[in-house]
Amino acid sequence: MIEQVGVIGGGQMGSQIASLSAIGGFTTHIFDNDIENLSSKLNFAEKNLENLVSKDVYDEKHLENFRQNLHIAENIKEVSENKTFMIEAVVEKLEVKLEIFSELSELTNEKVILATNSSFIPASELAKECRHSHRFINMHFFYPPLRMDLVEISYPETTTKDIVERTQNLGKAMGRSIVTLKKETPGFIVNRMLAALVDEAYELYDEGIADFQDIDLAIKKGLNHPLGPFEISDYSGLDIHYYAKLKIYNETKNPDDYPKDFLEQKVKDGNLGVKTGKGFYDYKK
Repeated sequence: MIEQVGVIGGGQMGSQIASLSAIGGFTTHIFDNDIENLSSKLNFAEKNLENLVSKDVYDEKHLENFRQNLHIAENIKEVSENKTFMIEAVVEKLEVKLEIFSELSELTNEKVILATNSSFIPASELAKECRHSHRFINMHFFYPPLRMDLVEISYPETTTKDIVERTQNLGKAMGRSIVTLKKETPGFIVNRMLAALVDEAYELYDEGIADFQDIDLAIKKGLNHPLGPFEISDYSGLDIHYYAKLKIYNETKNPDDYPKDFLEQKVKDGNLGVKTGKGFYDYKK
């Protein structure tokens, strides 16, 4: 079937996920409460796509699809109307996502897939208080979606086989490589392994062993990683790491699991990394 796609969340992730959907040839609507910011992010995505076309990563047909298929919706009802596949890409807070999916489960029928971009909040938690739990799934893209060739898929036991297959097919049609987990786990594969590296880097920094710049340099030169853990944190969003750690702490009550003070302060100050222009590094220049 040809999916009709709706995306909720117009930040760096949501705007580019919607862009990938449109590029793949799917009629796509996107909604965010902040229309001005959404428009800005879509303009950025278009410029990014134009640059990638010039480098032969995409072709002119993809750019044409982007311009023809992508539309801004004014509210959650409009973005979900006549859709077959909904993708949520908002802030990594369970209560915010639950509110969205509760409303979506009332607005859409049981055949409409409800997917979250979260890699830390499992679909099973979002499906608990919603109608038709068999259609919930995690479809995790990586930042920036227009450039990162991977989607991780995870799903609860209640999710039916056809929902998984449709999600895999949509990801492939977007031109992404697909990895499907056999069972739910916070962080999936990539972020679970990355979290171990980032946590240790944060510990080294917190102990005063080295500056974050030197830790990044050591990892890049010593392990041949393209980015250091603090650079990766900035690109993925410091709020993502903060709320993921906070969720773990709320479950374990282990003080060692609580986010580092320096991370909490950056989130409170609104310095979330690349998307705000400043995190550990300054990107405003």
